[in-house]
Amino acid sequence: MRYNKPPSIILLFMILLVVVIQTSIFIAHEQNIYYWDFNGYWRMWEEFCATFPNEPINSIRTVFHSIRHDDYNSLPVAITSWFYLFNLPSRLSYITSLAVMYLFPTVILFHLLCKRFSDNHSFGWLLLSCILPLTFVAFWAPTLKGYPDISGLIPIIAALLYVSSSDFGDKVKIKKALVTGLLLWSPFLLRRWYAYTVVSLYISLPVLNYFLYNNAKHSFGRVAIIIKNFFVAGIFSVLLTLIFQGALIKRVITTDYATIYSAYQSSLSHSIENLYNDIGLYLFPFVIIGLLSIFRRKDRNDKILIIFSAFNLVFSFFLFTRTQSPGVQHCLPFALWALIIATLGLKTLLHLATSKTYQYSMLIAVTGLCFFINYTSLFSAKQYTTIDKLLPIKSLPMHVDNFNNYVTLVKNIESLTQGNEKVTILSSSSVLNDDMINTISYRKLTGKIAYASQVDLRDGINIESLLSKYFVVADPIQTHLTPDGQRVITIPANEILSGDGIGAAFRRIGPAYKLSDGVTAYIYERTRSYTDKEIKNFFSLFYKHYPQWEQVYGKGLYYPFLSASVVVGDTWGKFTISDNGEIDAHPGDNTPTTAKWILTGVNTLVFDSYNTTCSNADGVDIKISNDEGKSSNVYIKNGSSGIMDVEEFSGKESTIEILKHENSACDSIKITAK
Repeated sequence: MRYNKPPSIILLFMILLVVVIQTSIFIAHEQNIYYWDFNGYWRMWEEFCATFPNEPINSIRTVFHSIRHDDYNSLPVAITSWFYLFNLPSRLSYITSLAVMYLFPTVILFHLLCKRFSDNHSFGWLLLSCILPLTFVAFWAPTLKGYPDISGLIPIIAALLYVSSSDFGDKVKIKKALVTGLLLWSPFLLRRWYAYTVVSLYISLPVLNYFLYNNAKHSFGRVAIIIKNFFVAGIFSVLLTLIFQGALIKRVITTDYATIYSAYQSSLSHSIENLYNDIGLYLFPFVIIGLLSIFRRKDRNDKILIIFSAFNLVFSFFLFTRTQSPGVQHCLPFALWALIIATLGLKTLLHLATSKTYQYSMLIAVTGLCFFINYTSLFSAKQYTTIDKLLPIKSLPMHVDNFNNYVTLVKNIESLTQGNEKVTILSSSSVLNDDMINTISYRKLTGKIAYASQVDLRDGINIESLLSKYFVVADPIQTHLTPDGQRVITIPANEILSGDGIGAAFRRIGPAYKLSDGVTAYIYERTRSYTDKEIKNFFSLFYKHYPQWEQVYGKGLYYPFLSASVVVGDTWGKFTISDNGEIDAHPGDNTPTTAKWILTGVNTLVFDSYNTTCSNADGVDIKISNDEGKSSNVYIKNGSSGIMDVEEFSGKESTIEILKHENSACDSIKITAK
């Protein structure tokens, strides 16, 4: 089945055209309900696009800082930021930039990989090696939702092409080793979780290179040279990581990700189910054919590539699932290895069809099937009961029913929070969550939403979010993981809906909002402070499941802070709590910052004036009093500390006042319990 090779530029243009058209159609069918990862990277992209033209140096510095410190840095979206020059709608511009800059090169590199490992250069085979990745839902689904993670596949395939194009066993090649080290560091640079794939590649690529270029008997000398080359590559990867991502590496070493991502963990069988749902069971017969073909295939390079891909699929999947179950973006490298094997399985079937008619028919059938699966999974809400289980899980344009009710809910929230009031959204599903609400408001609610914790062991309890004036609660209660891992959502939501515990401090206001999937949302107003009994009972509900939390929240100023009715001073006023239970306060310029609270379990308060950058700072006056006429005062000189015995106020309602002395310059005060 030989064809005249078409001009490469036409093939590239046609692939690019399909990428752009499909992206445009997908975005045109979406509503403005983006949230979390679907939203976060887009906002990061918008921010870089807005700042780079005016402050290019500072923008680049910000990216380098993000690379050094952040788990998921801004580099992948910064690279695509030049697409803002096309003056398209922001979301369309962002998703198109990902598709053109990352998915398009992935398709081309996959095509080149198939050419590199195949003696068959017929047009039909080469066209098939473009159509398969171009229509592959596992590549499209995360990209269309705003994930930049497909960027990591580019250096992975590039590394495979580079290592397979040169014999690393004839001599030590420093330059090639350094390039290999750079390529294998790049996936981790772009997305941290690619570390598992990088480890797998450092094990498998030396073996691949050895068998590709060793046609004679086995040579330990060649093995030693290959090991030296990859040792140099590994050292270079490590050096690049330490130089550019040192702070991140320090945190990775000291963080137990298996624990904090425990809510994202599941059984191995469930992780495998996630994988085949994202890839589609339809592909696995071709994967099996590809694997079986190694026993009868004559093309040695094909056999090596199949075994190499199978090892990386199994080994990297095993490493990854020890930390968490893979999401749609995490399945990208696993999908790549499966697609390589399946593509070579299809190649085997093409070889078995000796008749040109059968070959033409098979090519047309496979092409049609690929585009049908792509359309069904990404655009069609229609359920095909007989074949849906074989297809990838649907990843449709973001859309909710009753969108007008969402808009009404948002407008009412905007009206309620026009002053200093805040709102907490106790819901974290695709039907309703805080980031979605902010997106629908076109970010008008930024600074008005107190973002609640969502995942217990990752986030803990966000105390400040429980002090909002208004709360939005969904019925049934909405979580995006199993409820057992999201009690920071379910416990307060249950109490508010039932009116028990801390829920007794609320009243429902306004109408019921009928949302998507039969969910109803309500707005609640907090009408008073929580009582000491309500607070203790609230925390005890968590301690039943996480007894270790009592050593965290049972100390510090969490209980008093949660009981507080706060009035911050004008201009500079502040009264917030940190993750370690310390309160950060600042008086106003003309009025004090005050908090009426209950000092549960606190006998001594320590006040620390920590901001010493103002030459005219003159310290802070602090007063605690109660309705019984008892009071205690302390003056904290700027840059110094002070202690107040508050045993006489313990367990009772009292009021703390933080006042400027003569001026409010650098009057920040850290308050701790002792």
